[in-house]
Amino acid sequence: MRTKTGKLKKRLEEPDDAGLLEGILNGDQACLSVFYDRYAGSAFGLAWKICNNRAIAEDVVQEAFMAVWQRPSSFDSSRGSAGSFLLGIVHHKAVDAIRKEESVRRREENFTSDLSDASGDEVVEAAWLALRRQSVLKALQQLSDVQREALELAYLHGLTYSEVAARLRIPLGTAKTRMRDGLIRLRGILDESAVNG
Repeated sequence: MRTKTGKLKKRLEEPDDAGLLEGILNGDQACLSVFYDRYAGSAFGLAWKICNNRAIAEDVVQEAFMAVWQRPSSFDSSRGSAGSFLLGIVHHKAVDAIRKEESVRRREENFTSDLSDASGDEVVEAAWLALRRQSVLKALQQLSDVQREALELAYLHGLTYSEVAARLRIPLGTAKTRMRDGLIRLRGILDESAVNG
């Protein structure tokens, strides 16, 4: 068990926030780890308060720290502290996440209300689309894990190429290649099932 003196000594040995961001700028993962330990609780508290959803709040915090890791040079000490810099990123990403969730919810509600108001032809078309969606989801299961994961993030969760790369922690080119190869393979699977079906 560490004593209060031990905790204080360890805290004094850690660099200040500016030093941590300087280390992050130089690619020092240990600095990111200390920065995370220092601010993760506050970041999650803010994200939770805005999103009111644990899973979304956790994603927001992860994306915020990823943004700090990828662009530490965007910190300007003349505009505030490192903590306020991070919490600004968290706030921005949380608001974006809520907007995205609200947009998805509205689309689902509109689709449901459109179905209830639909004529016979529209119901047939909606049923055909539902069957097609099932075919696509079944075909997705036949892709490699990395292709499926990239495509699901892009097309089912609405992420951009850059966001997919950041979420998977891979280079942008790798994300694009996985998605392109996955789409080519998916088209082949769907064409084959149409011929056989």
